[in-house]
Amino acid sequence: MDNVEAAFHRPYKFLKEITGGFSDECLLGSGTYGKVYKGKDKDGQEIAVKLLKSMDLDGNEFARELNNLTKLKHPNIVRLVGFCDEEEKVVTDYNGKNIIATKMHRALCLECLNNGSLQKHLSDEHHVFDWQKRYKIIKGVCMGLKYLHEELESPVHHLDLKPDNILLDSNMEPKISDFGLSRLLGEKTSKSTMSTVGTLGYCPPEFINNQIISKEFDIFSLGVIIIKIICGPAVHSPDDGIRPIKFVRQVRNCYILYINISVSFEKYV
Repeated sequence: MDNVEAAFHRPYKFLKEITGGFSDECLLGSGTYGKVYKGKDKDGQEIAVKLLKSMDLDGNEFARELNNLTKLKHPNIVRLVGFCDEEEKVVTDYNGKNIIATKMHRALCLECLNNGSLQKHLSDEHHVFDWQKRYKIIKGVCMGLKYLHEELESPVHHLDLKPDNILLDSNMEPKISDFGLSRLLGEKTSKSTMSTVGTLGYCPPEFINNQIISKEFDIFSLGVIIIKIICGPAVHSPDDGIRPIKFVRQVRNCYILYINISVSFEKYV
């Protein structure tokens, strides 16, 4: 383990201790790859501990997410503060016999954003964003995505951009999170895959129909997010069965409302 890895490494025992044994009281939420708990780091700062399901994530997938996160430094991207990647020998039953097996403990430690996900706020019918906050959130997501696509040596494509994966800090500044499905496309602008990626309602037609992943994948997801921020979570999406022309009109009307939002916004619509 080099000096950089040593600085980022958090022992499993330590993470278990600061989250109350990964108790329900410390649970912040759960997703495809595991549960997220709140704890306090060595310096007393609150962090979010993303405990990953070892059965669903192999070493290569974990290394990919860790590699992606360690190089991302932007105000609108969630910040990695540590990780855990340890194995433990345990006795388990197999066909009526006790055997020694290896159990992996993997976790990502991220900055803790107390305002939760954008989805939580969109789903709260008693909480309505004013136009200034909507502008700020849309612009922040656009800037974060622009950084991922254009300002890194190897572009990162998120492939599961949705309100659940956009976190809000105490100032309602959005930060893109959850890079478990991300791909490094490099110079290739598109490729075909049969893997299950993305979330229904946020995937573009070329992926749904032909499993094509391109740099436009995230742009389509961004468009759906913008519509929901402007019009609310009950707005129609392409898979609601509405006619394409009606959906296009809906998108166009929302675009007109925000035609002057910012240069970064115009770049992604």
